[in-house]
Amino acid sequence: GINAEYGSVSEVYCRYNRARGVALVSPEDVVNACKTLTPQQHGMELKRFSSGVLVVEGDNFNSIMSTLVDTITDNTCVTALTLSSIMAIPLLLAKERLQAAEQHGLLCRDETDEGIFFYKNLLVTA
Repeated sequence: GINAEYGSVSEVYCRYNRARGVALVSPEDVVNACKTLTPQQHGMELKRFSSGVLVVEGDNFNSIMSTLVDTITDNTCVTALTLSSIMAIPLLLAKERLQAAEQHGLLCRDETDEGIFFYKNLLVTA
């Protein structure tokens, strides 16, 4: 579900319209409203992941990445499914966060027959 840290745009759309009950807003209106979050300094921003998924999440990227690295450090390594379970976030969001952290050099991956495991990048974050 949606919380103060993140929410898919489809969740925002559904919850907003459910709360309104009548005079529903269009998906385009919700996306356009979400696009204004960062300039208005609401502490949230609309983010488009490489997969194309739109998410509204807290705009403190460094804090999110720090929490992610700490979680992996505490568990030695994680898969997207494991991270999803530990952090109580959707699997898609876990995958996207792991990929973002890898792209920023915070993590490295090990692709095996059992799956893709992510580890803290000790060469950069030691």
